[in-house]
Amino acid sequence: MATGRRGARGEGVFSARSRKSDVVTDAVLLATAAVRIAVKNLLIVRALREHADFDEQWWRDAVAREFELLAGENEADATRLERVRADTKKKRGRALTPDDYRARDAPVLKRRIRILRRIATRLREIATDEDAVLQLVGEARQSALEEITTARHDPSARATVDPEERAAGLAGLVDDLAALSAEAVSPPASAEPS
Repeated sequence: MATGRRGARGEGVFSARSRKSDVVTDAVLLATAAVRIAVKNLLIVRALREHADFDEQWWRDAVAREFELLAGENEADATRLERVRADTKKKRGRALTPDDYRARDAPVLKRRIRILRRIATRLREIATDEDAVLQLVGEARQSALEEITTARHDPSARATVDPEERAAGLAGLVDDLAALSAEAVSPPASAEPS
């Protein structure tokens, strides 16, 4: 078995304690991926539903704002945990609930606070890095264009493969169309004869 930074001898790959730098890097990667997916999805919606043209500056500003918001959330969590940590120093004994921190939890909370602050700092760095923001917008735009193109030119993704499923779907469609046709032909129940 290969050993890397995680999964050293005597530790499981998933149970090994991560270094702070690894946790920060992983959190920033996840946040960046989430922003990229959100941008891609909104690009698709704006293009198809609103027929909005692509405005690169608007997207750059929106992405920078999103990273700033995520940084603010991490800062707020760190501030909240600082208050919790101050209260835990007075509490002894065993915790009664998952969010009932005690004195022995103070070092773990201190580590979490530091990590949250580092994540916030890194997210703010990305928000102000025009090249990183532009790259993310470009990647999201390319992904959105690929998804739109694939959806429009590849009907197989939506087609039912199972013949029985297809037949059942078509039978349901025929029933629905017949019901709609009958409703259109018959006068409404509340209409009075003249």
